[in-house]
Amino acid sequence: MFGETRKMDEEILHVKVAYVEECILGVFGLNEHNDIVEKGLYPFDPKQIAAATASLRRGELSGEAAEVVERLMQRGFVKLVFTDGNLAHAIRLRWSIEVEVRERTKAADFLRSNLESLAVGLNLVKDATQLYELSHEVAEIMARQSIGEALSEREAIVSRSVQLLDDLDKALNVLSGKLREWYGLHFPELGRLVDDHEVYAAIVSKFGDRSLIEQSHLLELGFQSARVAEIERTARSSIGTSLGIDDLAPIRQLSEQLIGLYDYRRRAEAYISTLTGEVAPNLSEVAGPMLAARLIQKAGGLRKLAMKPASTIQLLGAEKAMFRALKSKSKPPKHGLIFQHPIVHTAPRRMRGRSSRSLAAKLAIAARADAFSGRFIGAQLRDELNSKMRSVENK
Repeated sequence: MFGETRKMDEEILHVKVAYVEECILGVFGLNEHNDIVEKGLYPFDPKQIAAATASLRRGELSGEAAEVVERLMQRGFVKLVFTDGNLAHAIRLRWSIEVEVRERTKAADFLRSNLESLAVGLNLVKDATQLYELSHEVAEIMARQSIGEALSEREAIVSRSVQLLDDLDKALNVLSGKLREWYGLHFPELGRLVDDHEVYAAIVSKFGDRSLIEQSHLLELGFQSARVAEIERTARSSIGTSLGIDDLAPIRQLSEQLIGLYDYRRRAEAYISTLTGEVAPNLSEVAGPMLAARLIQKAGGLRKLAMKPASTIQLLGAEKAMFRALKSKSKPPKHGLIFQHPIVHTAPRRMRGRSSRSLAAKLAIAARADAFSGRFIGAQLRDELNSKMRSVENK
């Protein structure tokens, strides 16, 4: 009812209204009788059509859209009606002309229902089959672009998550050190008996006062019997100062917070592993998800990693050592981040250079498969790498 009233008002006032619509053929301006008064045709190239359509969806004006609007204004049209809100917004920002957005118009329905005959009449295609083929190619290109954009967003999450994990590790190391210093006033010997920060925090949280440490509870924390006996014996003869309940309370609170952060770190690492497996399944299969995530983060994205040669991937993370070697003319490093891979860090020192080169070559192929082809070849690459390393070891 409101739309009919508005249309009647426009007719009474003789307002010239044009309906601007975009389709696979280009941008069209139609009058109220569905006559095409202006048109801006796209080149008959699926890639260019997909690019122009994507730009309009982002609210960016294509050259064809801008030309149609300018010619409509020269013809005296003072109001433009769109069904595409993004396109309407871009027009409103650029020209001082009345713009309206409607969910549906007769012009849009007319254009969709007559697309085949319009394409043939404009000599853009020979028949409807050719139009369908063009439409399929454009849709395929845009689908690939959408997937690529989605993957880029996921890659950004991978990079941010890895940075968070690194910052979390730094914070855990600092806070664990402070806990050891603080509780060390009460039980200094525990520092040399327990190397693991999380286990140390668990002991402080569970017992607090060293006089309460018991073998049965230590066994629950996973200690071997010999180490349990030593910790209990040392606690009884410790030279540390005595602390009251009020003094131990904040120390135990810190230890409990640390335990929570360690648990959060495990969950964050599990999340990163799952996410990296989605973004780069081949790279995750060959490198392991966490190393794959760190390589993506260090390279600045999966596509950038895929563009790097194997020799660069081999030394990612060892840039300072490389520059130092070049400056001092000493031996260059053999590996960077990939030293974390079992094939490299478990290899004999004399074999690490060869192991690093072999691994980097497979990682380069895996990254390119993830970034460009989308085919899963990770298991094959991993088996080839393991086979090659076995043959090298047997020589």
